[in-house]
Amino acid sequence: MSTSTHLRVFIIDDHPIIAMALRDILNARYSDLEIKLFSRMGPALEHSRFEQPDLVLLDLGLPDMEPRRVVETALETFDYSRTLVISGNEEILGDLAEEYPETEFISKGITQDRVLSVLDSMVLKLRRNTWTEHIAVKAPETTGFTVGQRMARITERQVAVLHRIAKGESNHEIAQSLGLSPETVKTHVRSILARLNARNRLEAAMLYRAWQDQKSDEIYSD
Repeated sequence: MSTSTHLRVFIIDDHPIIAMALRDILNARYSDLEIKLFSRMGPALEHSRFEQPDLVLLDLGLPDMEPRRVVETALETFDYSRTLVISGNEEILGDLAEEYPETEFISKGITQDRVLSVLDSMVLKLRRNTWTEHIAVKAPETTGFTVGQRMARITERQVAVLHRIAKGESNHEIAQSLGLSPETVKTHVRSILARLNARNRLEAAMLYRAWQDQKSDEIYSD
C-alpha cells in the first residue's frame, strides 16, 4: 500500500483503447490516483519490484501468459493489492470467480454504471485502508524495534524464503528453488510480512537487505 496520499493503480490490458479508456475514466472520477499502463504481465511484474500497486485492473487475454496463470501470478505478486479482473471471456470468468472468491471478477459486457460501482467500492475501501495502515506502520518506529529485532522474529526457513523474495522471485519460483509447495510458500510469505510488520514484498526485501548490510558492517568492524 502506498504511504503517500495517492493510490497506485496498474492497468494491465493489451488492448490500448480499453486500457486508455479505463485510465481516462479513473482520472476523471478520482483525483488521488497514480496510474500506470502495461500491455503484458512481464513488465508489470518487473515494475512491481520497485513499487507495489494498491489496485490492479487486470485483463485475462494477455499475450505473454495464459488466463489462469495471469490470475495466479497476479495474486502471488501484488501483495495487499486489490485485484479487479475485467475480461470478455465469460466462461473462464465464472470458473475463476468460484476458485478465487476473494478477487473481483467482472465482464467487459456489463454496463458502465456497474463497472463504476465496483470501482467506487474498491477505491473507497482502499482509502480507508490507507489511513489504517499508515497508522499501523508507525508502530515499529515508535517502539524502537531495530531491523535485527524484527528479523529475529522469523524462522530460518522464512529467512531462506525472504532471501528469494529479495532476489525478485515469485512464489512459484521460490517453491521450485526450495522444494516446497506453492501453498507452503504463500503461508511463509504471509507470516514473514506479519512478523516483520512489512506492508508488501518490496518492504520485506528492503528490510532483508538492510539486515544483510548491517551484518556485513559488524563483520568488518570486528
